[in-house]
Amino acid sequence: MRAVNLLPRDAERVRSEGARTPVLIAAGGVAVVTAVAAVLSFSASGTANERRADLASLEDAIALVSRTGTPAVSQAVLVQERTDRVSALAAALTTRIPFDRLFRELSLVLPEDAWLTGITASAPVSTTPAGAPPGSTSRATATETQGVTIQGATYSHQSVARVLARLSVIPSLENVRLTASARVVPQEDETGGAKKKTTKKQKAVVTFSVAASLRTGSSS
Repeated sequence: MRAVNLLPRDAERVRSEGARTPVLIAAGGVAVVTAVAAVLSFSASGTANERRADLASLEDAIALVSRTGTPAVSQAVLVQERTDRVSALAAALTTRIPFDRLFRELSLVLPEDAWLTGITASAPVSTTPAGAPPGSTSRATATETQGVTIQGATYSHQSVARVLARLSVIPSLENVRLTASARVVPQEDETGGAKKKTTKKQKAVVTFSVAASLRTGSSS
């Protein structure tokens, strides 16, 4: 007996097409995956090449700096520089004026009946000996002695002598000497109207000027 296909021809065509659809989908998926893998592989290869190029450029730059860098400073140069700095500091200390200590000592020894009207000081100019080569350790010398002039006033010449004696014991001063002294009598101050006038007599004062040499380089 021979088998006979009783299905319509349209149903048979649909069945055949339905059987091919999974195959086509699978083939398309494989193609997409392959394309994506190829793109990723190409991108990774390009990134690796770029990084290798950057690394090579950086290594070349480091090598160039190593070849053209400044040479190491020798120990002798460092020692000489330290010696020069110590000499400069010593020269600065020899011309240092301890004004803070001087004012403190003046406030401690000045008599109650005397007061100061002014203080002036002169500092010497520090110079390096002529002919000293660069880097020489020769110390700077002062061209003149540091001096201070103190002006003030009191009520008598005896008080001026007492001020001079007290200034002579200040550790910051030496060669204290009186350079000027004068008695000043103020004019009488008249107050009141035309009928009654009163005269206010003011006390005479004695002004003085004292010169001294200033000791330098000592700590406060």
